[in-house]
Amino acid sequence: MKKSVILLLLLLMILPVVNAGETFNLTKQGAHYVFTASINGKVDATILVESGIPALLADSAYVVNSGILSEMTLTPTGGKEKINLGGRVYKITHKANGTVRIGKSTSFIGEVFVLSNYDYGKYELAVPVMYLHNDQDKGSRIVNLDLGNQRLQMLDRASLRVKKKAFSKLKMNTDTYMGMWAIEGSMSLDDGLKTRTLSGNFLIDFGNPELFFLIYQTEAVQQFLADNADMDIQDIKNQRGDVVLQAIFTKQCQLCGITFPEAVVAMTKNLPLITTPGNIGLKFFERVEAILDYDKSVVYLKSL
Repeated sequence: MKKSVILLLLLLMILPVVNAGETFNLTKQGAHYVFTASINGKVDATILVESGIPALLADSAYVVNSGILSEMTLTPTGGKEKINLGGRVYKITHKANGTVRIGKSTSFIGEVFVLSNYDYGKYELAVPVMYLHNDQDKGSRIVNLDLGNQRLQMLDRASLRVKKKAFSKLKMNTDTYMGMWAIEGSMSLDDGLKTRTLSGNFLIDFGNPELFFLIYQTEAVQQFLADNADMDIQDIKNQRGDVVLQAIFTKQCQLCGITFPEAVVAMTKNLPLITTPGNIGLKFFERVEAILDYDKSVVYLKSL
């Protein structure tokens, strides 16, 4: 018995200490996901999970009333700076740069924009996940996103080495419009006539409720359409009869190695500044567990 205890103690000394990191429970609000956490140890906030915004966004009234940013230097913009969020323009009243603690052991590090009239009553902050750091793991940026089980966890590198064995691996980069993160992958769709494939840089877009958006004006999509002129593309109209997007109804779509039966792939002309051929949306991430390693520029995916 004594030898067994000594052996166990020796093993504990040899094995690395695992600090998996903080876990946040997610709730779906419409086409978005939010979680609740304390901000700088002061008050709780409802926080929108984002992928494409350049800074942490906070409503001006909430910032004043809560005092969450009282330790940061907020620089007034004079009302001259604005940000476009999904077609709605907000005034940036103040800017800051630094660290905002979210929860107990997670930090946002980067720019902070204070917006006028940003609070919809649904959330007070929006956070881009690529700037979240795990304080228990030397500030690493490994985000384990599991929308199917409604959770977001800051993973540590020791746990990642074990967990990633069950996942496929793809590269990520920021060679995109405004340096947004994208996955280097491919999309293949079988519409009952044949299988058609498009490869390229696909933006990670948590603000997109669909599986995948083809970006009509890009050179890669124009070539894809020319090569597949026989493909059935249907107009989707609003109540006034205006075409809001187009859709391709498939027997099967494979996106970044994950198969989606009877999937709909949308095509839009409403994102004129996007330079990559496609955006990966929430319907993709709701069907996979994703580990986004922003430090190493790779993503690990596993179908749920």
